[in-house]
Amino acid sequence: MTRGKGASCKGSKRLLSVYPMKYIIIDLEMNPIIYKFKKERQICKNEIVEIGAIMIDELLQKIAQFRQFVKPEYNDIGKRYEKLTGVTNELVATAPHFRVAMDCFSQWQKENSENDDIAVYAWSENDRRQIDQEMRLKEIAAEQYDLMNAPWYDLQKEYCTMLGLTRMITLEAAVGAMGEAFVGRMHDALWDAENTARIFTLSRDAENFKRIMKPVLEVLQPSKPMTYSLGDLFGEKLRQLKTQQE
Repeated sequence: MTRGKGASCKGSKRLLSVYPMKYIIIDLEMNPIIYKFKKERQICKNEIVEIGAIMIDELLQKIAQFRQFVKPEYNDIGKRYEKLTGVTNELVATAPHFRVAMDCFSQWQKENSENDDIAVYAWSENDRRQIDQEMRLKEIAAEQYDLMNAPWYDLQKEYCTMLGLTRMITLEAAVGAMGEAFVGRMHDALWDAENTARIFTLSRDAENFKRIMKPVLEVLQPSKPMTYSLGDLFGEKLRQLKTQQE
């Protein structure tokens, strides 16, 4: 996957679809607003520096993807967050600010959803909250965007509920519980959206979900005392998953 640069709307890829429902799987990477902006931080503590999204149709086929870097307006990206996300100050030097980036995102959504109903999914509620807060900070009307008027869902909460977990788990742990490896780089908005989309696709197919997740469900929700260890069956990742519930 390539990283788009520049202030224009770049980084999208479209595949043909004719289906009447579209799902947008979104992920954001953020950079903290430094403490000298005390008034601003009371409204919003972070700025988005990368938007990643996958669009899926009602047949659960990926039809488009989107990546947009965003130049922060208050301060440069901290070295810690450059290292964590891979989004550097060099990458965002010619990227658009948040308002234009959201316009690009909205344009991508409209071009690919073709007036079909949309629903947005994210791994936790943080992404929707961040956009809401950043729009308030930068005095942007949320209602002008179809994306913000569409229903948003917390896939992390849904997935953990399906597994009977009482605590939220990380995206990496969720992918591992599927018996698969995380694809791409963690804390990269597009790759995180891609992996979240894999979980979304599996979770929409009840029979396939039960089949693939049966070993995990048996471990997390045993009908009788276990006579084997998690490590014997599933390795370190599922042992960690179980430990988080104890």
